[in-house]
Amino acid sequence: MVDILIGIYGLYVFIKILLEIKEVIFIKNEFEKGAVLLSKKDFEIAAVYSITKRTVEIFNSLISLFLVVFWLSGGLFIINFLLFKPDSLISELEILASFFAVNYILTLPIHIWEKHIDKKFGFNVAPWKLFFIDEIKKIVLFVVLGGAFFAGLIYFIEKFKNWWLIGFLFTFAVIVLINILYPFFAAFFNKFEPLKDEELKNDIENLMKKVGFKSSGIFVMDASKRDTRLNAYFAGLGKSKRVVLFDTILKKLDKNEILAVLGHELGHFKHKDILKSIAVMGIMLFVLFFIFGNLPDKLFKELMIPKTGANIIILALLFSDLIFFIFQPFVNLISRHNEFEADKMGAELVDKKALASALKKLVKENKHFPKVSKIYSLIYYSHPPILERLEKLQKDNNESSDNGN
Repeated sequence: MVDILIGIYGLYVFIKILLEIKEVIFIKNEFEKGAVLLSKKDFEIAAVYSITKRTVEIFNSLISLFLVVFWLSGGLFIINFLLFKPDSLISELEILASFFAVNYILTLPIHIWEKHIDKKFGFNVAPWKLFFIDEIKKIVLFVVLGGAFFAGLIYFIEKFKNWWLIGFLFTFAVIVLINILYPFFAAFFNKFEPLKDEELKNDIENLMKKVGFKSSGIFVMDASKRDTRLNAYFAGLGKSKRVVLFDTILKKLDKNEILAVLGHELGHFKHKDILKSIAVMGIMLFVLFFIFGNLPDKLFKELMIPKTGANIIILALLFSDLIFFIFQPFVNLISRHNEFEADKMGAELVDKKALASALKKLVKENKHFPKVSKIYSLIYYSHPPILERLEKLQKDNNESSDNGN
């Protein structure tokens, strides 16, 4: 059984690496055809950056395969032998903590490499001191919040026969709660100040009134102390909803472009895309919990570890990546449809030219290679490729003009 699981995961990693290699070849071929949307220099930088990121993903996949082989071939037995005590919640949590700690330490060099790459391409401007402070904060949050979450899962596994169903409901509730409390957690890493530009603030508020969006405020995030990329988003659920603008976007986009980007985000609100995404996540979680809640006892006997904490480890190690990879193309199809509809609303609420101009600037500033292969886009892109978005905007605009005539 263990050999079968390792084989399945090995096939999954092989497919992922093959996709990355094929995408690198695709980018090189498209680069040779000449620049599109960007200047020749920016097109070259975007191509090199994309190829570099694909290379990092290959190493990430290889490390994940190593970790699976290590844990299933004896690593789980070792930490269980050293730490397990019968009927001890603390013991179970110590085993989980050891598992996640080893994974974190072994993947940290790749994480540092990614930050180095972002520094090289001008994205990451944070000093290394800030990087490690952020990592410490993440660890503290994971220990506190993750510890409480895993303690709950362990309790359900030990006390209930159909624990996987209760565990699913518990996990889904936690995800919803995190979305509600996201503004609170984000404040651990960034400062959020009310938008001072009164003219822009009034325009944003008028835009929100058009779709009935009520927020707890419009804030500017000090993103530039870490990264130069541009972004804006709506955070939170219910009364905690807020509009967040990166300070970088205020420097690079004009007022109409910013409003168009926010109009796009308001399109997601109007179409209830956030709720739809949570529902889709719920379906994937249900399938995930059903599978790993009904794993055969033979597997745990081969691993020579008790079923309680092992269920959580195997979920984190194997099935979360595999199930989400299988579901991802279907989720992306829905997401890309939602993005097209949100673009349409952004164009209607503000201006098609302003949205198109903003999208082009986002591609340039974020060094995003404008072309992507169909298979890679299908599996990994939750947003339509930029050229498709611009083409759809133009098509919708032409249809509106024809209807007007």
